[in-house]
Amino acid sequence: MKKMIAIVLAVLMLASVMCLASCGKKEDTLTIYTEAGFAPYEFVYENEIVGVDIEIMKKVAEKLGVELVVEDVNFDSITGAVKGGKADAGAAGMTITAERDEEVDFSIPYASTEQYVIVKADNAEIATVENMVGKTIGVQQGTTGDLYCTWDLEDAGLATVDRYSKGSDAVQALKTGKVDCVIIDNEPAKALVAANSGLKILETAYANEDYAICVKK
Repeated sequence: MKKMIAIVLAVLMLASVMCLASCGKKEDTLTIYTEAGFAPYEFVYENEIVGVDIEIMKKVAEKLGVELVVEDVNFDSITGAVKGGKADAGAAGMTITAERDEEVDFSIPYASTEQYVIVKADNAEIATVENMVGKTIGVQQGTTGDLYCTWDLEDAGLATVDRYSKGSDAVQALKTGKVDCVIIDNEPAKALVAANSGLKILETAYANEDYAICVKK
């Protein structure tokens, strides 16, 4: 119930922000950027981009009386596109961070999540997040998993971070032994492990965070 209330409030706030931003304009579309490899928030099903974020933005577009246009792009390009006006909003399971908040504005959070660590099921070396020291970590480029690993581990010389355009690419690197583990948000982590045998998620989360929709300041 709390999550549903948060989503409804986010829709109402976004509709108000978009309405104010478009005053005097005659556009009949609402263009959002996403990265459609992040189930259940956005993913491709029967050649259509669907998911939680898409449903939220459909409601916003409906309230504004405009057509929703969804563009699938690399995740790390979304903030810049919204800031530069190429997209009206970014809806991509995006975490609110101080750095991003300097570039764009955010809706109220509509979901709380965690960063999970994925390893091979038979991996005995990495049992907790502390065991990642000295390892090679796969991440989706530009995500908070990438940022946290960079700040906490790579910048301190404690681990190596390999960056991929999609979370699924990072998981494939894990399966083929190119990386020792993958850090990604909890729901996508569950979906990726369910779709790829021989993997598991560590019991301890790496970090906690909140999702929101980003819009131009």
